[in-house]
Amino acid sequence: MRSTDPTEVGERIAERLSTVWDRPVTLRDARVVPAGASRTTYAVTVGDERGDEAIIVRAAPAAAPGAGGLRSEVDVLRAAYVASVPVPEVLDLSDSADEQSVLGFPYAVMRFVDGESIARRILRDDAYGSVRDDFARQAGTVLARIHAMKSTSTGLDHIGDPIEALHTLFAREYAHAPAGLVLAIDWLDRHRPESAPSDTVVHGDFRLGNLLITPDRISAVLDWELAHLGDPMEDLGWLCAKAWRFGVPRPVAGMGARADLLDAYAQVAGWRPTEDALRWWELYATVRWGLICGSQANRYLDGTERSMELAAIGRRSAEQEFDALLSLGITTPVSIPDPLNTEETALAADGGPHTAPALLDLLDAVSGFLTDEVAADSGISPQVRFRTRVAGNVLATVRRQVLLGAQQAEASRRRLAPLGVYSSAELADALRGGSLAAGDDTVRAVVAAEVIDRLTVANPKHLTQPDC
Repeated sequence: MRSTDPTEVGERIAERLSTVWDRPVTLRDARVVPAGASRTTYAVTVGDERGDEAIIVRAAPAAAPGAGGLRSEVDVLRAAYVASVPVPEVLDLSDSADEQSVLGFPYAVMRFVDGESIARRILRDDAYGSVRDDFARQAGTVLARIHAMKSTSTGLDHIGDPIEALHTLFAREYAHAPAGLVLAIDWLDRHRPESAPSDTVVHGDFRLGNLLITPDRISAVLDWELAHLGDPMEDLGWLCAKAWRFGVPRPVAGMGARADLLDAYAQVAGWRPTEDALRWWELYATVRWGLICGSQANRYLDGTERSMELAAIGRRSAEQEFDALLSLGITTPVSIPDPLNTEETALAADGGPHTAPALLDLLDAVSGFLTDEVAADSGISPQVRFRTRVAGNVLATVRRQVLLGAQQAEASRRRLAPLGVYSSAELADALRGGSLAAGDDTVRAVVAAEVIDRLTVANPKHLTQPDC
């Protein structure tokens, strides 16, 4: 594999564009930008006799020689461009991982599109107030255009039955899903909506973070890696999933109403999905995201990728369990004080031969260093600042479990014993196998209590967030 250094990549791309554009092109600037885990993204500025132009290079440095690269993603982008979906224009593509190719690994060059992708800015900054008001309608229009794309021009794989797809795509996680997700899967299987056309082009990850937003419009739809043929309702439900509202109590990405989304969709698509079907797919999205959290954690646990972020996201599956139970009416939002802010924290002691500082004091010191010193340093990169916040959240989870672990374990044993199971894993297995009934109110109450305890440790703020 040739160098992935931004300057070297930029110089080779400039040389390549000289051939594509049939005029001399020189590199002005190149840098790596954080944009997803499976690709490396470079922001590059090149110049020629006509002036400077900003471009984006999406690369797959880890691709093996002879393996497919970005072609399928680019084929979909080009089809979307023709269908008037707002996407970056593709300028060049190489699917080769051969050492003698332009970069030595697959890449795609696209025109730069202006816009913000960070959800908290889009949802909270005054500059985006106008687009927030119109987002649901714009999203409905864009999704209808995506779903109108000619499937024969994309070469995408087909995903059939949605429940079977979860089982196939996340076999390990599906087989060991926690109890809250097991209840949700059971409900989904028994309340399937009428199917929409199953040969539709589906983006697969249409949400804030994969969209570029300007103060007045959706300027680009990015990250088509999960595109496939399937039920168009999948995209609508994924956009409305509670996880992608980022704490804002409005159902369409935290910005709009379901009716506005569906009305705008109908104007282009010629048919209007029902709100009941949309809510089914929202719950499906919650389950899917919960399984993805487990899948990412397993990549850390089995040694595939020793990433702190992957380890941390495993505990977030409790958020998806809670959201699923909210959707099913099994639980309601609850306000539980963060254990780290209570008097009991200060009174906690280690016991045994250990001297002060206590374990919680040591963890608190490290957490304070990360959040008050490292993250506050204006000289660190955005990537390091983000990872520092993640590390602080992990330490907060550890501190809560140190504080509450023993009493939660005892409470769990008391809850589970009357059901004839003795761990959360056994509870989930019993629900999966049918020895405990998913519709039994006592069983449901135990599942809710287990999930609330998990979330009290992982992220107690999430317990207060209602569904809408």
